[in-house]
Amino acid sequence: MVPFARAPHAGRLHYAERGERRASSLPVLLIHGAGASSAIWMMVLARLSRPTRAVAIDLPGHGPSPPAEGAKPASIAGYREATGALAAALCLGRSVLVGHSMGALVALEAALAWPDKVAALVLCGAAARLPVPSELLAVVRDEHARFPEWLAEHALSPAAKPGLRRAFVAAGLAATRDTILADYAAIAACDLGARLKQVACPVAWLHGADDRIVPAPAVDDLGRHHALAVIPNAGHILPIEAPAVIAATAQRLAAQTN
Repeated sequence: MVPFARAPHAGRLHYAERGERRASSLPVLLIHGAGASSAIWMMVLARLSRPTRAVAIDLPGHGPSPPAEGAKPASIAGYREATGALAAALCLGRSVLVGHSMGALVALEAALAWPDKVAALVLCGAAARLPVPSELLAVVRDEHARFPEWLAEHALSPAAKPGLRRAFVAAGLAATRDTILADYAAIAACDLGARLKQVACPVAWLHGADDRIVPAPAVDDLGRHHALAVIPNAGHILPIEAPAVIAATAQRLAAQTN
């Protein structure tokens, strides 16, 4: 049975789920980045399945989730609403949110909107305002099929093993050209810098030392409950380059904030 949930204004949302709720740990909800899907979290989900319940969403128009009928243009706030609707449909309750790149913006928006539901954040390859490189947009717009190859070249660490690179390219695209362009338009329109210090829950920022897509956030810009860890030999695609670090960080926060 393929897991889907129906959400108001977001339609049918596909998700991947592993593990069971434990008394000692909060659930973990994972949110993918632009043009990606829940598949990017598979190695993280596998590590979280023993200590807690973990769910990875496919945002509308990504992976098996169809676009919402009559949907408005993509926005970070809209993706936040879809994520919240899935959490409610699955009765997750208070949870730790893990977001990668665009998904980190969604997670931050959720923490600002629902401080009683978001216990902690793990933000991977993220910043309060994400850059959108013009070269990246040109590849998506004009050479869409080559986008995974471009990302493997520019977003993975030079230290990434050849097998990982091949697997990443072979996995292909999880969204249409128009959806990916809409994702980047939503990213370009979002700047959470002025609100970052309003996030009251613990926040762990994980950044690849070799990330050439998103610069590491400045420590002075972060709130007092925020911590930054730089991961060596990792680039921007941390869910597949550093799944053990992400899972361990999420597990720690899920236990500490329970």
